[in-house]
Amino acid sequence: MLSSLFLMAMVQGAGAPVVINEFAYDDSGTDDREYVELFNASKGTIDISGWKLDAADPFGSNAAYVIKANTKLAAGAFYVLGSAKVPNVNQIVGTTNLWENSQESLTLRDGKGKIVDTLVYEANKLSTTATWHKKPETLVEGEGVWGNFASIDNHQSSWSRYRDGLDTGDARDFHLMPWTPGKSNNLNKVALLFDSFDKGIVDTANPDFLGSFDDCYYIDPTKLGKYNQNKITASPQGGKALIFWDVSGGGNTNILLRRALKDVVIECWAYFDAVPEPVTGQYETWSIGVQGTTGTFYNTPDPSRRFSFRANGNTGVSVTYQNTDKDAFLYLIDHGDGGTDFKVLGKIQIFNKTQGQNKKNDGWQRLRIEVAGDYASVRFGGAYGKGDGAFMGGRISDPRVGGIYFGYREFVSNNLGARPLTIDRLTIRPSSLPASHFGTATATTQGTPSIGVNTLPMLGTTGFAMTGSGLVKSGASIYIMGATRLNASIAPPFPAGSKLYTAPVAIFTATNSPAGTSVLPLGIPNNSGLVGVTLVWQMFDFDKALKATMPLGSSGGLQIRLGN
Repeated sequence: MLSSLFLMAMVQGAGAPVVINEFAYDDSGTDDREYVELFNASKGTIDISGWKLDAADPFGSNAAYVIKANTKLAAGAFYVLGSAKVPNVNQIVGTTNLWENSQESLTLRDGKGKIVDTLVYEANKLSTTATWHKKPETLVEGEGVWGNFASIDNHQSSWSRYRDGLDTGDARDFHLMPWTPGKSNNLNKVALLFDSFDKGIVDTANPDFLGSFDDCYYIDPTKLGKYNQNKITASPQGGKALIFWDVSGGGNTNILLRRALKDVVIECWAYFDAVPEPVTGQYETWSIGVQGTTGTFYNTPDPSRRFSFRANGNTGVSVTYQNTDKDAFLYLIDHGDGGTDFKVLGKIQIFNKTQGQNKKNDGWQRLRIEVAGDYASVRFGGAYGKGDGAFMGGRISDPRVGGIYFGYREFVSNNLGARPLTIDRLTIRPSSLPASHFGTATATTQGTPSIGVNTLPMLGTTGFAMTGSGLVKSGASIYIMGATRLNASIAPPFPAGSKLYTAPVAIFTATNSPAGTSVLPLGIPNNSGLVGVTLVWQMFDFDKALKATMPLGSSGGLQIRLGN
């Protein structure tokens, strides 16, 4: 019953009665396993006879396939157009090369030529998506499906909607998944994983992940092996570990085969090889991502914006490590729906060649990535399961349900010196620490107040603090804390539009910095009795230039819950 309600909730609000639900347009052989799957997301049978599946690129129209007569698609049913080698194909439309292998649109049109659903894939290869905005039609949704793709014959994959029929209006609805033509995309396993990897057999694949080119494998990190080509120390957990890469070279992606999540914690021991690459221009990069996906090839991201890479397919939020011949940094990135307009929320330096290695950041480190509400954070170092260690975090632009992915790519002359993404003691679970913004703010003459947190409210986080931005420079602000959530108008005597979002039980004052920010330190005790306590915050900023009896700009509300 609960799974049925979950499915209904995911499908509600679908943007089209029939959607392009899953597709594969390139494979590693003779391109004879290509297909497009349609799904009826409506509540009734739809006659799709004579509908057309168009394909186009900036250089002109390409394949166009007309659905055969007397084709009625029942509610919740699939219809597959493809080659004969595709399982469950309903309409064979050719043998090989049914769609182009790069920068193409797929557009489903009804019998009158009206667009029912449309998307663009490998949008990274376009200089601009404006090409696809052909008035009165628009063939691209959002950034488009950005990353590059190929389905490897022994690792069949596809671009699939997270849930059948889910259509929020941009290409972030799709992620890399095992192909399931004519069958449901829905993953029924809950996104919970607690694994020390010690029960695995060295050099065998971990079954919890799909590998785009190759699987992830159990290794003994202290011994040489097929997948561990240079020895390292054992993790603090000890025993076996898990390694993510394609030993033949090039990029590789591993997707967790679990139901998509929005609020999630990933914690593990991760190995950081703080040794400069031996040749100028060489690098290694890996990502652990949530609320999203990445491309088959895990094209190298460019968080430093110094390489001019643009093909990386990461979406959602990722922690990305990049090791070059000059330096190495760990980044926290808000990728949103993909593309090059990502936002770096923070970075931690692992080494700088001119300054020498930072031994505190070398070797095995606890890594905790958490997304809760509209806030993402990383804890680097410190104790497993605790609120200590180096921190970076920030508010993300578009929190939503998405997948968990691991990617690695190297550009080195000798793979024997590579250190692919290597982890131990992996924990994946839903986050119990929501930090969600709500309501609207009222501006001062110098900016718009915004309230936040410097990290998620985890028990034992002595450095926890409330933060303010967009404030009057070198002015004064007030933080109010309550236990209940309100939406009460309070103007006048406050400026027009002001609202109160909590009934205050405590009031704190702060001095604004010359940059218009403020910090209210509030360490959280490591007291299990506080788990689940919900607090609602708001801030007010004094601005004598406001024309109001109470000259205060105000932030929206922020609700947090204490947890671990």
